Amino acid sequence: MTKMTLGKPLSWAAGLALAASLTACGGSGGTAGGTASATVSSSSSSGSSASSPSSSTPSSSSTGRTIAITVTGNKVSPTPTTVSLRVGESLTLTVTSDHADQLHLHGFEIEKDLVAGKPLSVTVTGAQPGVYDVETHHPELRLLKIAVQ
Repeated sequence: MTKMTLGKPLSWAAGLALAASLTACGGSGGTAGGTASATVSSSSSSGSSASSPSSSTPSSSSTGRTIAITVTGNKVSPTPTTVSLRVGESLTLTVTSDHADQLHLHGFEIEKDLVAGKPLSVTVTGAQPGVYDVETHHPELRLLKIAVQ
């Protein structure tokens, strides 16, 4: 298996996989391919932190960090940024959209439907170093980038 790091050329197979992911999502994607473990769940708003998805401050827990993201029309809150994640570290994203959409985490091979007004939580663990886009498809919006180091 070829180990990929930022700043080094991709192998032919990795380049082909990257080209396929770029074609599937209109040209935005990560800079390296990778795999990761993931857990996805939907939750309804209750008294938990999921009821305040506009929080821009990542929180820490024994299982990793959590970031809440809200999509309203074409606006993403908090403003898209790059989040650093160590190999083996977990990150939970809780995404709430005001409209039905699709959430895509490049490099983690996750595509999940977003239901209007219903928070969707996705937990990923960085497995391969690289920078990966997290986006919606309708409209195409970048929510953040995950930089696995």
